[in-house]
Amino acid sequence: MRRSEASPRPRRRLLLTVSGASVVLAITAGAVVWTGRHGQESRASADERVHVTTAVVERADLSDTLTLGGTLGHGRSRVVRSGKEGLVTWLPRIGAEVTRGGQLFRVNDNPVPLLYGSTPLYRTLRDEGTVGRDVKVLVDNLRKLGYDFGEQPEVGSWVRPRPAATPTPAPDGAGTEKEAASADAASGESAEDETASGKSGQDAVPSARPTAAAADSASSGAGSPAASPSPAPVQVRRGEGVLTAGVIAALKRWQSRTGAAATGELGPGDAIVLSGAVRVGGLLAEPGDAAGGDLLSVTSTVRQVTVPLEADATGSVRRGNKVTVTLPDNSTVRGHVTALSSDAQSADQNAGGEPQLTVTVGLDDPDAESVRDADSGSVRVGFTSAAKKDVLVVPVGALLALSEGGYALQRPGGRLLPVKTGLFAKGRVEVSGPEISEGLRVVTTS
Repeated sequence: MRRSEASPRPRRRLLLTVSGASVVLAITAGAVVWTGRHGQESRASADERVHVTTAVVERADLSDTLTLGGTLGHGRSRVVRSGKEGLVTWLPRIGAEVTRGGQLFRVNDNPVPLLYGSTPLYRTLRDEGTVGRDVKVLVDNLRKLGYDFGEQPEVGSWVRPRPAATPTPAPDGAGTEKEAASADAASGESAEDETASGKSGQDAVPSARPTAAAADSASSGAGSPAASPSPAPVQVRRGEGVLTAGVIAALKRWQSRTGAAATGELGPGDAIVLSGAVRVGGLLAEPGDAAGGDLLSVTSTVRQVTVPLEADATGSVRRGNKVTVTLPDNSTVRGHVTALSSDAQSADQNAGGEPQLTVTVGLDDPDAESVRDADSGSVRVGFTSAAKKDVLVVPVGALLALSEGGYALQRPGGRLLPVKTGLFAKGRVEVSGPEISEGLRVVTTS
């Protein structure tokens, strides 16, 4: 009996044991399946992290820069020629600086001074009432040199020229301050007295006055030739000056002070008109040479940078563009484009015959210590050809070309957001679109 009662117990433990093992096995199998799936998902996510990189849409300033080699010096040189016949009797030294009123050279021992302006002397300024832009050059320079000659006729007023009698030249240097000053008192009626400011048409034209030639003829008595008709009145336009009696008197005083003959006349070759002060860069003649040819070359007195520019890059540079100049010591200074000019000589050297452009860059602070200490030589110039401020930008690699045309940005989840592109510069691109905003994360190449 004891054996029969004890025998079932091992079977129950066995059953329990098997059942427990089955449960454990089932639970274990379930864990394996879940763990296996989770491992596959983890590996897929890892693969995505390896091959997909994201970037954030940023708001920034964007600019495209073109860097070219240039030369630090005093800018482009130009040749100065004399418009007078005779012999060269004096030339300045190389490196000398000549300012307004200073002599550039001497012909037949007469000084040829420098005047500032843009219109050269192309005729002899002699007759009172002469009107023109060349007269304005003389008027402006005399005023800047400190000479007083009264008011100029207003723009729109009418002036009747008064031809002067043929002058008798005074010996060189014979004019005196006293003689020139007496011209003011003896000038009598001037062209300024014959103006009608703010009027136009025949009603504004003053009555005819006897010219200087007519007065000489009248005083010569019977049998003298008849006076020539009075010149027609001329209206003063903007940018023009009028040769009044006061200006002629001031011109005589200036001529006397410079050692020239105080004739009250100024013609081609009597002065050289340039844009400003110059530095003598080279001498092309010697004292004793004929004055009709090239005499010297001059540059600006301010340090500048010149950059040769190929024809295919002309669209990237405009007058007024901001630039950054890297000096030989790797320090940088800011500047701007002041001029673009064509070098005709390079056209002969190039196979295509196209002239090369030369860009002149003015430095914002030419007196800076780094500029003064820098030797003339090679520099690097960075031109900002295009610029955008405060725009949304992404790396160029974030752009996805669409089959139907245009571009899109891809969100990490795969969604595409169409965009319009703007300026491309330095590996970044300007983007815009209804769903594009600062801080948006998009997919880009690694």
